[in-house]
Amino acid sequence: MSQPDTVGAAEDVFTIVPEPVTAAAFAPFGEVLSLGDTEQLPIDYYSGRNSIHGPVVLQCDETPEFIMFKVGLRGGEIRYLERHHGMTQTFIPLGGDPFVSVVAAPDVELVDGFPDFRQVRAFLVPGDAVLNIHRGTWHEPPFPTREGQMFVLSSSPGVTKGLQTALDEHGEVHSLDVDKRSPVHRTGRRLQVVLP
Repeated sequence: MSQPDTVGAAEDVFTIVPEPVTAAAFAPFGEVLSLGDTEQLPIDYYSGRNSIHGPVVLQCDETPEFIMFKVGLRGGEIRYLERHHGMTQTFIPLGGDPFVSVVAAPDVELVDGFPDFRQVRAFLVPGDAVLNIHRGTWHEPPFPTREGQMFVLSSSPGVTKGLQTALDEHGEVHSLDVDKRSPVHRTGRRLQVVLP
């Protein structure tokens, strides 16, 4: 759910309100792996009563990597959206705390070279759910709900090295498999998400 909010005469801010994540609502952007949203499949580990949820499929044109990501609280400003075409990307929260995911579909209409603000969505994700985003899905790193929240992310050499590239004079990166774009540079407007 999004709504425009004009602040003063010179500054324009577009605000996105998160919605609860469900597999159906998140389908244009990727897959949700959670206890409540996926089919349970029986599996027998050591003759116990077990089930698995999923699976979701990791795709990667390079050797996949996993990185640990510690996130500090940073307010609700969306400083950029990025995308990766060479892989799906999986976000696995550690510690059970919820987080907010901001995404736009891979085929979203671009306005001034940035995803149309009206088509950017935000989801409140429980701390026991995993997101696996499609190739090319625009996204911001997870917005934590507590300081120092930890995640495991799937990556690739092209993504990891691209993200280590310094931002250009416009606060953007276009290196290897990272296309990171600034809403302020591209549109002159700020984009923000309401955090819980």
